This record gives sequence, C-alpha cells and structure tokens, in this order.
Amino acid sequence: MAMATLRMSRDARAAEPIRVTRGTMGIAAAGFGLWGVAWVMLWLVQTQSKLEWALLTIGALLIVVAVLTHVAHLRARFGLGALVVLTLACALPVALFFPFAIRLDANLRTYAYAMWGATWLTASLGVFLVLARKEARLVQRDRSPRTEIHASFSQLTLVAVGTLIYGISFLGLIADQDSYLMGWLSLIGPSMIAVAIISHIEHLSLRVGRPAVVLAIVGVSIWAGKNITRATTDLMSDPDWSAFLVNGLQGISMLLGAMACLLVVAHKRAWAASAVAAQSEAQVTMMYDVLDDVRNQD
Repeated sequence: MAMATLRMSRDARAAEPIRVTRGTMGIAAAGFGLWGVAWVMLWLVQTQSKLEWALLTIGALLIVVAVLTHVAHLRARFGLGALVVLTLACALPVALFFPFAIRLDANLRTYAYAMWGATWLTASLGVFLVLARKEARLVQRDRSPRTEIHASFSQLTLVAVGTLIYGISFLGLIADQDSYLMGWLSLIGPSMIAVAIISHIEHLSLRVGRPAVVLAIVGVSIWAGKNITRATTDLMSDPDWSAFLVNGLQGISMLLGAMACLLVVAHKRAWAASAVAAQSEAQVTMMYDVLDDVRNQD
C-alpha cells in the first residue's frame, strides 16, 4: 500500500515535462547509428577492417556523451553512486573497441569476452544501486516527482539479474566458446531485460511516445533473441551464420534503436509545440477574463 501511495499517478506522469533534451537524443541516435552501421558492415563484409572498429569506438563515445548531457536529471533520480557506475558501464565498450581499431591483427577474443562481461556486470551493479535508491525513497516517504524512479521493483530486479546473467555468460565463453550452458545464459539474461522494458511500456509511451517505444521493443527483442541459436543449435560454428547471428542481428537492433531515438526527438518537438500552444491559449483566456472583470466593474 505504501508503494502505491508514493507512486505518481498516471495523470501526473503524463503531465510531467519531458526532461530529456533533443540534443541528448540526437547524440544517442548518432551513437547507436554508428554502432548499427559498423555491426552490419562486419556481417556483410566479414573482413574486419579498422574502419568498423573505429565506428564502434566513436559510437560508444557518443553514447557516453549522451549520458553525460543528461547527468543532472539522472543523478536526482538514481543517485550519484548508481550514476557513476552506470556511466562507467557505458564507457567500458570504448576500451573494448579501441584496441581492435589500432591492432586489428592481434588475437583479442579473450579480451573482448572479458570486457563485455565486465561491462554487463558493472551495469548490473549500477541497477542494483538504483534498486537500493528506490527502497530508500520508499522508507523516507519521498514524494518528490524530481526523484521518482518510475520503474517498479520487479522491473528493476529483472534488469539487474538479467545483466548479471549476461555478464557471467561472456566470462564463461572465455573458457568454452561453444558451451550450451553459456549459450542459455546469454539468451536468458537479455530476455529478462527485454521483458522488463516491455512491461514498462505504459510509462515509456507517456514520456517518449508509443512509436519510439514499439520500435525500441522490436530492437531489444531482436537483440535478446539472437542468442537462441547459441543455446539450441550448432549454427555458431558456421562462419556465415555466426556473422549474421552475432553481427547482423546486433546491427539491425542498433539501427532500430537509433531510429527510436530520432522518434523521441520528433515527439519532444511536438510536445514542446503543444505545450507552447497550450500556454498561449491559457494566457489569452486569462486576458479575456481580466477584460471581462474590468467591464463588469464599469
């Protein structure tokens, strides 16, 4: 009952201003777009030139920049500790991709799996810290919309455990790249994250618009489901299938993510225009009310 009384109503959430800026989403769209193009190139060309890895490195940097431009709002909701850890998780792929961009001939497979594992384990720690923040807010009966964490405890738990499982799967693949157990973990972890995002569709639709949310859900579902073959078949041993399932599907999901970010920009622009129009209409109405009061006094 306490959680229900501390949660903002649907009407209050719908009326809340859209905090994320068009600049932030534009930078994020560019980052995901570069990732998508680079992964698709790695799938189609399969020669792995330095260009693809340079694009991945730049894309990762842009995503970090997007997070940093939104840091004030995120800190108020998530807390400094969680924000630092989550930002670090976003920054680790830069360190992952950069060595490939400058030393393409080196065998960095173990390093890549270790860095992906570290990235997702760090993200898991960050989400667990957000969970702790949400619980502390509940204990303190904090009703401020500025610090409201809209995701539910169950949604945050799914993301935290899902990222933990996904991180473990990468570390396990260091020892055995063909492990079915690690294949199942690499499927279960992202699937839990996808379920959490899908279950949060109502709030996300209120904030960024349903078209962007639907596109993002399709993208995250493709990303989550791409490892089903690693868990159930031997297709990963075929170079062509492996390139499509690892790089191709990942690239498609990232391109969908970039398009979703652009739809958020369009939604923000439309929201701003409607907000200005509503404010102007309110001002005109107030002016006529004042004139009516003056006439009545006369």
